[in-house]
Amino acid sequence: MRRQISWMEKFVQKGTEITAPVPMAPPGTTGLGGFEVPSSKGGTLRSDASALNVGVLHLEPTLEVFPLLADPKMYEPNTIDLSDHNELEYWFTVLSEHLSDLVDKAVASEGGTDDAKRRGDAFAHAFSAHLARLMEEPAAYGKLGLANLLELREECLREFQFVDVYRSIKQRENEASLAVLPDLLAELDSMTEETRLLTLIEGALAANIFDWGSRACVELYHKGTIIEIYRMSRNKMQRPWQVDDFDVFKERMLGSEEKKPHPHKRALLFVDNSGADVVLGMLPLARELLRRGTEVVLVANSLPALNDVTAMELPDIVAEAAKHCDILRKAAEAGGLLVDAMINTSDGSKENSSSVPLMVVENGCGSPCIDLRQVSSELAAAAKDADLIILEGMGRALHTNFNARFKCEALKLAMVKNQRLAEKLIKGNIYDCVCRYEPVS
Repeated sequence: MRRQISWMEKFVQKGTEITAPVPMAPPGTTGLGGFEVPSSKGGTLRSDASALNVGVLHLEPTLEVFPLLADPKMYEPNTIDLSDHNELEYWFTVLSEHLSDLVDKAVASEGGTDDAKRRGDAFAHAFSAHLARLMEEPAAYGKLGLANLLELREECLREFQFVDVYRSIKQRENEASLAVLPDLLAELDSMTEETRLLTLIEGALAANIFDWGSRACVELYHKGTIIEIYRMSRNKMQRPWQVDDFDVFKERMLGSEEKKPHPHKRALLFVDNSGADVVLGMLPLARELLRRGTEVVLVANSLPALNDVTAMELPDIVAEAAKHCDILRKAAEAGGLLVDAMINTSDGSKENSSSVPLMVVENGCGSPCIDLRQVSSELAAAAKDADLIILEGMGRALHTNFNARFKCEALKLAMVKNQRLAEKLIKGNIYDCVCRYEPVS
């Protein structure tokens, strides 16, 4: 009798597709696969003279303060203090060392043409010039945080018409991950409730390694070892983690002998990277919440940044995942994410209307981090009924918002992929994990 191949073994077999050299996009593409550039509803692009006055484009400010911040006036998104010159110098060096790889990806995303190479060189010169100026005068563009630096890099790319540098990488990682998702879901469904919840959190943490914004992870991609590291992370995720509130979160989700659990009304899941991170990490977690009767809103970038998934890409990913999962299909139909369901609703024949919805909203942002003082009106509206926030990934849960406090429960999940950040923030090491649960204070 043939042994059944596990989903992880299938994923490892697909690893050669993920770690292969970046495919060259056909010349003349926009880097968005023929789609228009996404923006906030009613939002065009504007030149912003207020924060980073560098003549680049920001989203039209139909932006609002995130209504679930506990104290908006005291809120500071940045965790790292760049007023410390040594800190500033370190992060400038990190960004500078990442630049050549980023230019290669940018040029490849535009077909490797002479024009793309010229624009790639121009981007590198412009961004280096901004870094040099900020090194001399950190307050040149206003208050400077790490989030601002990362956003500046993305805006410089857009200024030189590099709209979605990691498009082809995201596509192939999504395809490889979606191919094994049904097997992962079947494995999860065979577990007890308690084991499944731990496995879901472990899965979200382990899959966060697929991050093209981390120099350490880029090296793992180039060496072809990132899939093996991911497998080891999933198989050998030893607790306690460096920041480990899982047991408190588990009691809130599953209850205890004295206290029966009640499901959350609505959860906002701030997702991070494309590929395994969103498909094998966050989607199964979203599915678990849906299974418990919680509405789920997937919150993603309005514009591309690194290999982060965008709000425009998520409906296609969800639709593909829903082909193999009734829970996701019914929730996606209820949330209006599946085209067939949207057509059916017009003639009143929609079934599963009692299912809790799975929705997608854009965050109003085009950066790996998020400043919750400026979010899309859609996200602000979706937040009004939310009683659980899950922030996932280094950019949104560590570089920014690690110290943020909210009016509702919050879970912050990330794998730390920078040694200095690990030492400073959690007194740990690279690849340590953060599972911080914050009940309502």
